[in-house]
Amino acid sequence: MSHVAKRQETQKDGGTRLAFLGLGNMGCPMAARCVEAGFAVSVWNRTTRRTERLERMGARVAENPADAARGADVVVTMLADGASLLRVLGGPRGLLAGLRRGALVIDMSTSGRAAAHEAARRVRLARGRFVDAPVSGTVAPATRGELVAMVGGAKKDVRDAEPVLRAMCKRQILAGGVGQGQTLKVLLNGIGAHHFVAFGSMLALGERAGLSRETIVDAFTSGAFASPSYIGKRAMKDAKLNIELQDEVGLRLDVLRTIARTLQSAVRGGLGEQDLYAIEKWFEGR
Repeated sequence: MSHVAKRQETQKDGGTRLAFLGLGNMGCPMAARCVEAGFAVSVWNRTTRRTERLERMGARVAENPADAARGADVVVTMLADGASLLRVLGGPRGLLAGLRRGALVIDMSTSGRAAAHEAARRVRLARGRFVDAPVSGTVAPATRGELVAMVGGAKKDVRDAEPVLRAMCKRQILAGGVGQGQTLKVLLNGIGAHHFVAFGSMLALGERAGLSRETIVDAFTSGAFASPSYIGKRAMKDAKLNIELQDEVGLRLDVLRTIARTLQSAVRGGLGEQDLYAIEKWFEGR
């Protein structure tokens, strides 16, 4: 059965109608997984070029977030950050303007706990329901449906989110109430930041001490402290959300704050869009 036929059959049978907002590097394959799973999908992205493949698969391309959300049972957002999420929610053409009563909004972006709480408040005022489910993984796992979701929300809402999340994720970790999925993701990214800077700094130190890059990378990726995060590419992301969480709960972690300053210095130095190994360049220049 073609993707278009599968979508039409789902609509005819009264299946779940899904809106997917945000078709970046992660969002596009995630939305494709939802189409392939048989959901009747409407998609929206700020730039329409990203919608073309999904339209060929059978998704409906919406004119704006309100149009995408109108009539949907579930709305998934996969946006750049918390500020982007809140912008998409509001306004006459925003998501909430088209949200039907009782619909479920699942934010899968890395938005931060404060943004999740504010988004949930706004969704409740619009008579909808909210679950935060940020994901761990990169484009390849997203394409294969092998992401890990960290989920926060009311138990019933989380249960209702599960069929949609299963289309994109190999595992769902229930973190607690609304915002706790984001909390868990921020912690995970904090560990990643430690790994990230440790790898780059030790790589620079080892090369300056006369070791070859190949030898160092071989040891790092196969020794006692090997981590999957050392293999493949990672965009440089600052630790702002982690600092915000520390401030919110009243626990100051000076090591992470120092790491955050290091990463931000590297980003200001023009390394922000490069891969994991680029942080070595910043250390070499010191």
